[in-house]
Formats: sequence, C-alpha cells, structure tokens
Amino acid sequence: MARISLLALLAALLALSHGVTAAEVGSATDYDCTCECCAPDKCATEGTKTYTIAVGSRDKCTDEACSAQVSQCPDKGSHNSGATVTATYHDCTCSCCKSGTCQNGLKQYTFDAGSPDKCTQKACASSFSQCPDEGSHNAASSDPAANNMVFATYQDCMCSCCKENKCPELTYSYFDAGSKDKCTPKACASQFYSCPDAGAHNDGTINVALYTGPKEATTLAPTPTAQPTGVTVTKETTQMPTYGAALLGIFLIGLVGTVCGMFVYRRVQRERGFRWVQFDDEGRMMGDQSSKPTTTVEMNGNGGSHGHVVSPFDKV
Repeated sequence: MARISLLALLAALLALSHGVTAAEVGSATDYDCTCECCAPDKCATEGTKTYTIAVGSRDKCTDEACSAQVSQCPDKGSHNSGATVTATYHDCTCSCCKSGTCQNGLKQYTFDAGSPDKCTQKACASSFSQCPDEGSHNAASSDPAANNMVFATYQDCMCSCCKENKCPELTYSYFDAGSKDKCTPKACASQFYSCPDAGAHNDGTINVALYTGPKEATTLAPTPTAQPTGVTVTKETTQMPTYGAALLGIFLIGLVGTVCGMFVYRRVQRERGFRWVQFDDEGRMMGDQSSKPTTTVEMNGNGGSHGHVVSPFDKV
C-alpha cells in the first residue's frame, strides 16, 4: 500500500510540474450531481448523508432525480414529511492535498463553475479550505511529503460506457474535452479503460459521449437589407429624393401652363366671334333655336326672290 501511495504521489508531482489536469493523473470524477438526503426519522439524529449520481446536465440534477436513483433519498409526499433531499450540480472538480497528507492521495471537491474559465486552481482554493492557495508558503519542496497540490478539472464530456462482461451496467466518467467536436466515443476510449474502443471485437459493448459544456455561440447569417426605393417613409417624416422632386415640379408647371393656355385660347376665340357648335349625326347644328341657321329672302325689283343660308359663323 505504501508503494502504491508513493507511486501516486510521484505521478501527481510529475503532473503538477507539467501542468496537466487531475483527470490525467487518475483523479477524474464519475458524477456530476450530489444528493444530500436523510429519512424523516433520521434527520434529527443522524443528519444528511451524501450520495452522488450522474445525470448529464444541470437541469437534470433535481431532487426528484436523487429520489429516483438513490434509495436512501425519500420522495416527496406527506408520508415523508420532515425528510430532506437536496440536489446540487457541479461541473468543476478540485483535486487537492495539503502538506503532510499528499502521500495519502488527492481528495476531490466539486462545485458549479458554469464555464471553463471559472474552474481554476485559485477558485478551488477560495471554495475549499482543503485546497492550498498560491503563495511562497505553499511552494514546492524537495520533500514530497511537504508539498501542497491542487488541480482544477472542468468536466464538459460525459462518457457512459460498459464492456462486454459488465453491460448493461454503465460506468460514468467525465473529462475536459474543450469543445463539442472533441467529446467523442474515441476520446472516451482513450481517456478511460472502462470505455471500449470501436471494432468488431467490442460488439455488444456501449460507449456514448455526451457534451455537457456551455453551448457554443451560433453565428447567424446576416439578414439581407432591402434596397432603397425612391421614397423613404419614416414615422416622423416622408422624404423624396431630389430628382423626384424636380420631376414633380416640372409636371405641375406643365399642367398649370396647359390649363392657362386653354383658358386664354378660349377667351381669344370668344372675342373674335367664334363659338363652339355641336353637330348631330346628320351634320345639323344642335342646340336652341336661336343657334339654328336662318334663311334670309331678299326681293329683287322684278318681284323675284333669291336667298341664301346665313351661317352663324358668317359676319353680318
């Protein structure tokens, strides 16, 4: 046992010197939801006990999930009045040990960071007294037993696996993939012994990778803007381009000029004695009797007569 602890300590020291995560030194976590529970008749005397389950997302870590998966967590109801069930989700695992205790291995503590940039060694030290903070008083020592260690591992990939002799009982393991495209069954197989690799020799086994990290921002295609038209209408004003106003002005001037010209033309015609006359289909002038053509008969000296039709357009 002492040899194993020493090997684990040396591996942890090597990992610390190379900046790797706790998952790479065998300290990966296998749960993401902590259940604090006690039965109605034991809460006062024994207090709550801690149980862990794997759910795969923040919204699935609920009191109901704890009651469904842990027999020691009573469900809701009047028959369990006074019982306690509290579910807490986490996505950051702190693996720590203080001077004089590292030979016994790293201890794990978890909290909900919400994003990779908030799952840091400094955050672990501020959240848990068992995790040493930065400073010269916690600097590495030549004596392995005197070293302080703290690892922060953000878990954004959940591996649900079982090998042929273990299925269908699944083993859950988490690691920091960094992005959704890197959370794959192949990555799970390379991270954990319990996850089989692909191939016919592993038929009947299970290896499922589920990305549980923050949703990556989706880049939306720019919305095409409407081409500007001749008239721009806004809530306050209506604006018309210069060329449109010029054309409208020319049209109005021409219309007024035409109307005035017709008025002047009619007046001149009237002053000269011209009248507008309407004729019927047979060419006869229509209107009142006074406008009809009259026949004037003139008598000559021989008692004869001759006449001609006087047109309303003839000057008398």
